[in-house]
Amino acid sequence: MQRSLIAVKERIRKFTLEQRREMSFEDVFAKSSAVQERLINSPFLHACLACKTTRPCRVALYSSFQNEVLTDVVFEYAAGKGMDIYFPKALRETRHVAFFKVTSMAGMCPGSYDILEPSANEEEAKPETLDLIIVPGVAFDTNGGRIGYGKGYYDKALANAKCPIIALAYDFQVLNERLPAEPHDIPVTAIITEKRVITANRKAR
Repeated sequence: MQRSLIAVKERIRKFTLEQRREMSFEDVFAKSSAVQERLINSPFLHACLACKTTRPCRVALYSSFQNEVLTDVVFEYAAGKGMDIYFPKALRETRHVAFFKVTSMAGMCPGSYDILEPSANEEEAKPETLDLIIVPGVAFDTNGGRIGYGKGYYDKALANAKCPIIALAYDFQVLNERLPAEPHDIPVTAIITEKRVITANRKAR
Protein backbone atom coordinates (compact mmCIF):
# COMPACT_ATOMS: atom_id res chain seq x y z
CA MET A 1 0.00 0.00 0.00
CA GLN A 2 2.81 2.40 0.95
CA ARG A 3 4.71 1.67 -2.26
CA SER A 4 1.55 2.23 -4.29
CA LEU A 5 0.90 5.58 -2.60
CA ILE A 6 4.46 6.74 -3.21
CA ALA A 7 4.22 5.65 -6.85
CA VAL A 8 1.03 7.66 -7.36
CA LYS A 9 2.60 10.75 -5.78
CA GLU A 10 5.65 10.38 -8.00
CA ARG A 11 3.47 10.08 -11.11
CA ILE A 12 1.58 13.27 -10.21
CA ARG A 13 4.82 15.04 -9.35
CA LYS A 14 6.49 14.12 -12.64
CA PHE A 15 3.48 15.12 -14.75
CA THR A 16 2.93 18.46 -13.02
CA LEU A 17 6.61 19.41 -12.99
CA GLU A 18 6.80 18.74 -16.71
CA GLN A 19 3.90 21.14 -17.28
CA ARG A 20 5.60 23.79 -15.18
CA ARG A 21 8.95 23.35 -16.91
CA GLU A 22 7.30 24.03 -20.26
CA MET A 23 6.09 27.48 -19.19
CA SER A 24 7.71 30.45 -20.92
CA PHE A 25 9.30 33.23 -18.88
CA GLU A 26 6.55 35.58 -20.05
CA ASP A 27 3.89 33.17 -18.80
CA VAL A 28 5.65 32.70 -15.45
CA PHE A 29 5.96 36.47 -14.99
CA ALA A 30 2.36 37.27 -15.96
CA LYS A 31 0.78 34.52 -13.89
CA SER A 32 3.10 35.16 -10.94
CA SER A 33 2.09 38.82 -10.96
CA ALA A 34 -1.59 37.82 -10.82
CA VAL A 35 -0.98 35.33 -8.00
CA GLN A 36 0.99 37.84 -5.95
CA GLU A 37 -1.67 40.51 -6.42
CA ARG A 38 -4.31 38.09 -5.16
CA LEU A 39 -2.20 37.32 -2.10
CA ILE A 40 -1.63 41.00 -1.36
CA ASN A 41 -5.37 41.66 -1.61
CA SER A 42 -6.32 38.54 0.35
CA PRO A 43 -7.39 38.60 4.01
CA PHE A 44 -4.30 36.63 5.03
CA LEU A 45 -1.76 39.45 4.79
CA HIS A 46 -4.30 42.00 6.06
CA ALA A 47 -5.04 39.88 9.13
CA CYS A 48 -1.32 39.66 9.78
CA LEU A 49 -0.99 43.46 9.58
CA ALA A 50 -4.02 43.96 11.82
CA CYS A 51 -2.64 41.73 14.55
CA LYS A 52 -1.71 43.93 17.51
CA THR A 53 1.47 42.60 19.07
CA THR A 54 4.63 44.06 20.54
CA ARG A 55 6.63 43.03 17.46
CA PRO A 56 6.22 43.31 13.67
CA CYS A 57 4.26 40.67 11.79
CA ARG A 58 6.50 37.73 10.82
CA VAL A 59 6.00 36.36 7.31
CA ALA A 60 7.89 33.49 5.70
CA LEU A 61 8.34 33.55 1.93
CA TYR A 62 10.36 31.33 -0.42
CA SER A 63 12.83 31.76 -3.27
CA SER A 64 11.25 30.65 -6.53
CA PHE A 65 12.92 27.72 -8.28
CA GLN A 66 12.37 26.13 -11.70
CA ASN A 67 9.39 28.27 -12.72
CA GLU A 68 7.70 28.35 -9.30
CA VAL A 69 5.44 31.34 -8.68
CA LEU A 70 7.63 34.38 -8.01
CA THR A 71 7.50 36.16 -4.63
CA ASP A 72 9.41 39.38 -5.35
CA VAL A 73 6.34 41.65 -5.36
CA VAL A 74 5.10 40.21 -2.07
CA PHE A 75 8.55 40.74 -0.57
CA GLU A 76 8.54 44.42 -1.52
CA TYR A 77 4.99 44.87 -0.26
CA ALA A 78 5.68 43.16 3.08
CA ALA A 79 8.93 45.07 3.58
CA GLY A 80 7.13 48.33 2.82
CA LYS A 81 4.56 47.51 5.48
CA GLY A 82 7.25 46.95 8.10
CA MET A 83 6.87 43.19 8.33
CA ASP A 84 9.75 40.96 9.33
CA ILE A 85 10.42 38.60 6.42
CA TYR A 86 12.01 35.17 6.65
CA PHE A 87 13.20 32.78 3.96
CA PRO A 88 13.90 29.05 4.27
CA LYS A 89 17.34 27.53 4.30
CA ALA A 90 17.57 23.79 3.56
CA LEU A 91 19.53 21.88 6.18
CA ARG A 92 20.55 18.63 4.53
CA GLU A 93 21.98 17.05 7.67
CA THR A 94 18.60 17.16 9.43
CA ARG A 95 16.46 17.14 6.26
CA HIS A 96 14.32 20.16 7.11
CA VAL A 97 14.22 23.90 6.49
CA ALA A 98 14.96 26.67 8.97
CA PHE A 99 13.71 30.24 8.52
CA PHE A 100 16.13 33.18 8.67
CA LYS A 101 15.41 36.90 8.46
CA VAL A 102 16.03 38.71 5.17
CA THR A 103 16.10 42.49 4.81
CA SER A 104 17.36 42.58 1.23
CA MET A 105 17.19 40.05 -1.58
CA ALA A 106 20.70 41.14 -2.53
CA GLY A 107 22.01 39.27 0.50
CA MET A 108 20.70 35.91 -0.69
CA CYS A 109 23.14 33.34 -2.05
CA PRO A 110 22.74 29.98 -3.84
CA GLY A 111 22.55 27.21 -1.28
CA SER A 112 21.34 23.63 -1.29
CA TYR A 113 19.90 22.60 -4.66
CA ASP A 114 21.08 25.99 -6.09
CA ILE A 115 18.10 27.80 -4.52
CA LEU A 116 18.74 31.31 -3.19
CA GLU A 117 18.93 31.15 0.60
CA PRO A 118 19.54 33.52 3.52
CA SER A 119 22.61 33.38 5.69
CA ALA A 120 22.42 31.21 8.79
CA ASN A 121 24.05 34.12 10.63
CA GLU A 122 20.81 36.08 10.48
CA GLU A 123 17.99 35.98 13.03
CA GLU A 124 16.14 32.66 12.99
CA ALA A 125 12.40 32.29 13.58
CA LYS A 126 10.94 28.96 14.62
CA PRO A 127 7.86 27.97 12.58
CA GLU A 128 5.63 28.23 15.65
CA THR A 129 6.58 31.93 16.06
CA LEU A 130 5.66 32.93 12.50
CA ASP A 131 2.37 34.71 11.74
CA LEU A 132 2.03 33.61 8.11
CA ILE A 133 3.91 31.05 6.04
CA ILE A 134 3.92 31.16 2.24
CA VAL A 135 4.99 27.90 0.63
CA PRO A 136 5.65 26.53 -2.84
CA GLY A 137 4.71 23.05 -4.01
CA VAL A 138 4.28 20.83 -7.03
CA ALA A 139 0.64 19.78 -6.86
CA PHE A 140 -2.35 20.52 -4.62
CA ASP A 141 -5.97 19.55 -4.09
CA THR A 142 -8.90 21.61 -2.80
CA ASN A 143 -8.69 19.88 0.59
CA GLY A 144 -5.31 21.49 1.18
CA GLY A 145 -3.32 18.43 0.19
CA ARG A 146 0.16 19.24 -1.05
CA ILE A 147 2.82 17.30 -2.93
CA GLY A 148 6.30 18.79 -2.81
CA TYR A 149 9.56 17.50 -4.24
CA GLY A 150 9.48 14.33 -2.15
CA LYS A 151 12.16 15.15 0.39
CA GLY A 152 9.81 16.15 3.21
CA TYR A 153 11.82 19.21 4.27
CA TYR A 154 8.82 21.52 4.52
CA ASP A 155 6.59 18.96 6.22
CA LYS A 156 9.07 18.59 9.07
CA ALA A 157 9.39 22.35 9.46
CA LEU A 158 5.65 23.00 9.36
CA ALA A 159 4.62 20.27 11.78
CA ASN A 160 4.67 22.80 14.66
CA ALA A 161 3.32 25.80 12.74
CA LYS A 162 0.36 27.54 14.40
CA CYS A 163 -0.34 30.14 11.71
CA PRO A 164 -2.03 29.96 8.29
CA ILE A 165 0.03 28.17 5.64
CA ILE A 166 -0.66 29.61 2.19
CA ALA A 167 0.47 27.94 -1.04
CA LEU A 168 1.17 29.91 -4.21
CA ALA A 169 0.57 27.95 -7.41
CA TYR A 170 -0.56 28.10 -11.02
CA ASP A 171 -4.10 26.96 -11.52
CA PHE A 172 -3.09 23.80 -13.40
CA GLN A 173 -1.26 22.65 -10.27
CA VAL A 174 -4.56 22.32 -8.38
CA LEU A 175 -5.99 18.92 -9.25
CA ASN A 176 -9.61 17.85 -9.02
CA GLU A 177 -8.65 14.48 -7.57
CA ARG A 178 -7.79 14.11 -3.91
CA LEU A 179 -4.04 13.70 -3.54
CA PRO A 180 -2.65 10.67 -1.71
CA ALA A 181 -1.34 11.67 1.72
CA GLU A 182 1.08 10.11 4.17
CA PRO A 183 0.86 10.68 7.95
CA HIS A 184 3.68 13.24 7.91
CA ASP A 185 2.17 15.37 5.11
CA ILE A 186 1.10 18.83 6.31
CA PRO A 187 -1.92 20.34 4.50
CA VAL A 188 -2.12 24.02 3.63
CA THR A 189 -4.77 26.49 4.77
CA ALA A 190 -5.38 27.97 1.32
CA ILE A 191 -4.06 27.92 -2.23
CA ILE A 192 -3.79 31.10 -4.29
CA THR A 193 -3.56 30.85 -8.07
CA GLU A 194 -3.77 33.37 -10.88
CA LYS A 195 -7.51 32.59 -11.14
CA ARG A 196 -8.78 31.98 -7.62
CA VAL A 197 -8.27 31.74 -3.87
CA ILE A 198 -9.08 28.25 -2.62
CA THR A 199 -9.73 27.90 1.09
CA ALA A 200 -8.99 24.31 2.01
CA ASN A 201 -11.81 22.11 3.22
CA ARG A 202 -9.65 21.00 6.11
CA LYS A 203 -7.50 23.12 8.37
CA ALA A 204 -3.75 23.02 8.29
CA ARG A 205 -2.21 21.91 11.54
